[in-house]
Amino acid sequence: MRRLGVVRVVAVCSVSLAACGTTGPGATRAATTPRSSPRPSHSQLLPGCGGPVPPRHAWATEVSVDGHVRWQVPLPTFGSNPRTETSPVTAGNVALFAQDGVVHALQLADGRQLWSWAGNQSSRGNQASQDGDGVYGMWPWHGTVAILTDQVSTHARLTGLDAATGRVVWTVRLPGDGLDGNLAATADGGLAMVGANGKLQTVDIGTGQPRWTRPAAAPRGPAAIGGTVITGAGGRLTGYDDRSGQVRWTRSGVPEDPVLQILAGLVLVTSGTQGPGDPTALTAVNPATGQVTWRFDPGTTVTVLSAGPAGLAVTTYFDRALYLIDLATGRVRWHATTFIALDSVPLVTATDVISLEGGAADYPTSRIADRSAAGGTLRWTRALRTQPFGPQPVLAIGSQAVVQTSSAMLGRPAPLLAFQAASGQLAWRVDMPTLVQNPPLLLPGSLLIQAADPGYACPA
Repeated sequence: MRRLGVVRVVAVCSVSLAACGTTGPGATRAATTPRSSPRPSHSQLLPGCGGPVPPRHAWATEVSVDGHVRWQVPLPTFGSNPRTETSPVTAGNVALFAQDGVVHALQLADGRQLWSWAGNQSSRGNQASQDGDGVYGMWPWHGTVAILTDQVSTHARLTGLDAATGRVVWTVRLPGDGLDGNLAATADGGLAMVGANGKLQTVDIGTGQPRWTRPAAAPRGPAAIGGTVITGAGGRLTGYDDRSGQVRWTRSGVPEDPVLQILAGLVLVTSGTQGPGDPTALTAVNPATGQVTWRFDPGTTVTVLSAGPAGLAVTTYFDRALYLIDLATGRVRWHATTFIALDSVPLVTATDVISLEGGAADYPTSRIADRSAAGGTLRWTRALRTQPFGPQPVLAIGSQAVVQTSSAMLGRPAPLLAFQAASGQLAWRVDMPTLVQNPPLLLPGSLLIQAADPGYACPA
């Protein structure tokens, strides 16, 4: 089995548990099994495999915040090499799922398919007849959704689709070999990116029209917050007005290869290179002015995890430490010795830090753990039979902490677990039919989840 690449996502609910979603009947322990589509019995032959391999399957599911499956529908799969690079999104009453290069639009109320779009590939009767280009991002805006396909290639492009009908509204072909870094959605419906040609540009999601273009060597892509687009390269940050492209500010004194994350209204800057002599500080920058708000330097590489009312959660893997940092001052509120799971996105509320831990040789037991936000005291832990796959966040739903875990083995269910935040007791469980690679999308009253069998790698 070949592990697929994933894109780290740090969009988590960062308010108190009671305000993060609709409270369900969490005091009642419930176990719900979703309605799964039957698995076909046939296998397929793949070049180099020397025989049949099991067919792949995928599902789109909506789960209510009290642990009941509202609907579950199968998604077509194509071949052995899945191309699912993004979480589902919504546009009005439409849910959009990308599976193996095809975008599927489902009625949010009941999961009924409205249309599908397969990029450059042919379609028949508005239903995709074969797989399209790999989908690497979807950004909805006022009834239009921008789709990024084949991100790093000579035929990378953005396509604007009418979310209600699937009709192509606009297409923008990206120059050169496409995009190496991330794209950033602005607050007013723009999409900022840095191409292989070294140009920073923004495209209007509604029309596909370019707003402005500036030279900016930023291989990791821009970040956007409020009315500012920020890039970083060569030890310098630059903030641009997201409508006009006018330079608002510049700031030096950051790493040569800066990595930018937006959390809690700050630009958080770390170094993209790790080794002797490389920077180890985490720098917080005000995105409106470019002023440095604070720096935190533990003397080893810092990984930013998530933020919430109690502060910023970061970890240092080499010395196995979890820190909670005051967002206003950068002061360490407390630190604890533990191994935070790779790509973990803890839940930080006003009173708790709930994180996924373990999975290393010196911390082999996978668990979910709750620590006091005031002092880091361990309140409760619950062992997990499986480690989550990829960047699965701990989500707040009412008074519960919810996490998607992995399948115990290929072809087995992947449990979605809800724990009572006060006690750690299991509130409910819903088994997804197979592996969930991307984070669920938290909506008012429900979650959208995409499960898909992994691909198969066969010798050449």
